[in-house]
Amino acid sequence: MSFLNSVLSAAASMALGKDQKEQASLLPALLQALNQYPGGINGLVEAFKQGGLGAVVASWMGQGQNLPVEPSQLEQVLGTGMLSDLAEKSGLTQSSVLNHLTNLLPVVVDKVFSGAGNGTAPAQLDTNAILSSVLGMLAKK
Repeated sequence: MSFLNSVLSAAASMALGKDQKEQASLLPALLQALNQYPGGINGLVEAFKQGGLGAVVASWMGQGQNLPVEPSQLEQVLGTGMLSDLAEKSGLTQSSVLNHLTNLLPVVVDKVFSGAGNGTAPAQLDTNAILSSVLGMLAKK
């Protein structure tokens, strides 16, 4: 995680409630994991499609209402290895990680694909831009 990510997370955590602080601590770890995921965020989208959640992830990528996802569905798609890594890096339990990802992941996917005119995200995410945008949204909640 870059110094800027650390500063943004720390600044946001001062103005946020407990759940928002936990989401803010999870966000940098999530963005790092997405950049390291095989195929990047596009690979993750494919994993959701292969896991039977194509309509859910498509709603996150498009305009309009994001369909909800259950923690158990996320666990199936992401796998315990990624979840353990996210829990370790964020300092949260795996259960908390799953619960927060039900809110964070749709927002992150939406942010990434709303800037991708062709429906395909870049191989490496601009973590600073996404972090700033999503943390700003958390602060408004």
